[in-house]
Amino acid sequence: MKSSYLLLTLILASFVIKAQIAQDSIPKHYELNRPQYNAWNLVYQEWMTKEYGKILKENNLKMNCSSCVSVYMNAVITIDSLGKLKNYQVVKSKKCKETFSKKLEERFMQWFFLFKFPIELYNSKFEAKLGTGLKC
Repeated sequence: MKSSYLLLTLILASFVIKAQIAQDSIPKHYELNRPQYNAWNLVYQEWMTKEYGKILKENNLKMNCSSCVSVYMNAVITIDSLGKLKNYQVVKSKKCKETFSKKLEERFMQWFFLFKFPIELYNSKFEAKLGTGLKC
């Protein structure tokens, strides 16, 4: 009985370690090679210009130094061989002092599902920070 409990514990621990290693091997956007980084930066700037302000307004979010310092989401994004967003996985989100609702998460990603990414980002997977915070 003790040996089967120990074996089960070791198997579960190995899955946790493998999942952590897999997560650690996904590059952050700033670790991409230069062409990929530049391409992502252009995409991100376009999203910030066209969507971020609208999203804040739609959700009645106003950042300030007293009650809402940041609104952002870190997500692992996967882009397929045709330059379309295949999927995403939220790593962390912060809406003032709370985490994102599913609705806000989906709204952050809506534009990316409609967007065709530059060729430099085809078949890529990386972690990106979407949104920003104030320096108070």
